[in-house]
Amino acid sequence: MNHLMVDLINVNEKQTSPLLAIEAVFFEPSTGQIGKSFYSPINIRMTTGLINVDTAFEWMKKDSHWRAELMSATEAEEGVMCDLAGFIADNTEHRFDSLFVWFKDTPEKLVSLRYAVERTKVLGIFPDGTKFRCIRSLLDLAAATGYAPHARKALARYTLTDAVYQAEQVCEIWQRLTSPHIESL
Repeated sequence: MNHLMVDLINVNEKQTSPLLAIEAVFFEPSTGQIGKSFYSPINIRMTTGLINVDTAFEWMKKDSHWRAELMSATEAEEGVMCDLAGFIADNTEHRFDSLFVWFKDTPEKLVSLRYAVERTKVLGIFPDGTKFRCIRSLLDLAAATGYAPHARKALARYTLTDAVYQAEQVCEIWQRLTSPHIESL
C-alpha cells in the first residue's frame, strides 16, 4: 500500500503551533483495504513557551474526552515524529513507487507538519518523490456528481483524529469514479 492518510491536530489554529496528536493509516483506494495504522497523542507540557494562556483556556472549554486525551499524553513531539518516520519507512511498499500522502486539508496540515519537522529536527519523514493529495478535492468532485460518501459507520477510533474514516471516504469515492464502477454514476 502506497497511499497514506494523515490526520493531525494542532494545539491551536496557528499552523506554527505544536502538534497535539497524529494519526496515519495506509490504504489502497482501488480495493478499499485499510492497512496498518499509527496514532500518538503528544504531551504538550513538554513544549514550554509555545502555548499561551488563551490556548489553555480554550482547551479547558473542550469536551471532557478531548481534555482527557490531552492530559494522558506522554510522548514528546520529537519522539512522535521519529516514530511516524519509522512507521512510514517500515510500511511503505514498493520502495521505488511514489508514496501518496493524503490530508483532509492538505495545505494547512502539510504546513503544520513541516513546522513540526523544523521544531524537532526530524528529517526524512516522507521519502523522496512523495506526492501530496487533498481529500477535499475528491469530496467536492463526489458532490458535483450528486454523490455523498457514507456516514461514519462507527464511533471514531481516536478522540482527536479521524484518519481511518477519511481513508474510507477516499476509497469509496475513488472506486465510484474509476472503472468498473463508472457505470454506476
